[in-house]
Amino acid sequence: MMTTLLKHRPVRWTAYALLALLTLECCARLEDKLRQQAPMNRPHSIDSVFHDSPEGRQGRPGARFAKWSMNSLGYRSPEPRPDSSVRILTFGASETFGLYESAGNEYPRQLERELQRRGLSNAEVINIALPGIRIGHADYLREAIARLQPQWVLLYPSPANYIGAENTLCREGGSTRAVRMTPSPEQMAPLPPKLHLRLAGKLTDIAKPLMPLQMTVALKQLSIQRFEARGEVMDRLPDAQLDRFLSDLSCTARVAESMGARPLLVTHATRFGPGFERGDGLMLTNWRSFYPELREEGLLDMERRAAEGMRALAQARQLPLVDASAKMPGGAENFADFVHFTDAGAQRMATLVADTLADTIRRGLERPKVVASVTVAP
Repeated sequence: MMTTLLKHRPVRWTAYALLALLTLECCARLEDKLRQQAPMNRPHSIDSVFHDSPEGRQGRPGARFAKWSMNSLGYRSPEPRPDSSVRILTFGASETFGLYESAGNEYPRQLERELQRRGLSNAEVINIALPGIRIGHADYLREAIARLQPQWVLLYPSPANYIGAENTLCREGGSTRAVRMTPSPEQMAPLPPKLHLRLAGKLTDIAKPLMPLQMTVALKQLSIQRFEARGEVMDRLPDAQLDRFLSDLSCTARVAESMGARPLLVTHATRFGPGFERGDGLMLTNWRSFYPELREEGLLDMERRAAEGMRALAQARQLPLVDASAKMPGGAENFADFVHFTDAGAQRMATLVADTLADTIRRGLERPKVVASVTVAP
């Protein structure tokens, strides 16, 4: 029967094509196994390093994909050092987690090296950032502070994560859930076997750099136009949504202080900062494609207002501030896209932060004691 079917040319070529795809898929999985010790029968992508729970997204302890690897607590950092005399947590979204930088060159890692070069040999930076997280996820921060007992928490919030936000997230006082000093069994569990094609992801990774930015943006412009035809578009981020951003940031800073860690605010830098050329408008449209409900000028206005609000907050609360939005040069040298750093940009950010942080640490601040109690999960 099979031999008879294969005599038909369409069936034969279909069988050959399926066999070729199966061979390539097996090669893709074998490559991941040899290079990254990835399981052959489970999903293996950037999503593999995260665990989605009712409390929100967390890192998956010990997970690894490409250049991204998580430590035993589920943070993108080396294991905590027991001998560190100065410990800093960096809390933010994908800009802090790191996307385009080469491994070990995201700004938290470069900040640690920069502090050590300045004589703080026992300084340690632990990156607890997660892509897409809003700065108001205070329970996540509480858990990290309880586990790691830092002296400092660097807060680098992304205003765009509050586009469309209908409420604040941060609540002062006690945690709304019990703090786990170690990852939960669910967080530790490996991903279940699932039908997925790794070949598709690898082909996408190959094709994306080859596609001209003009073509990519043209396709996204069509998507924006379709949205505009059916949806309401804003010229400016509503004050209420910006207020929620600043309220969550202020609340999260107070949560850190209540647990004995001193917050350091960093305003949000973008490719469209100092030195921005209007010829870079293609990248601005690219940015808008992720938030089609807000026009391009509205995005830039949002960033300006968010930075002004953070400066006012820092002054009112007497918190140290690194004004990256004003001091970080824009352009392609420092930004791989609209907000994510290149290696050089991450180095500039690390230097800006170290300029403020190193001097403050040298003034002899003692390690704060934890003053807020937390409920520890069994």
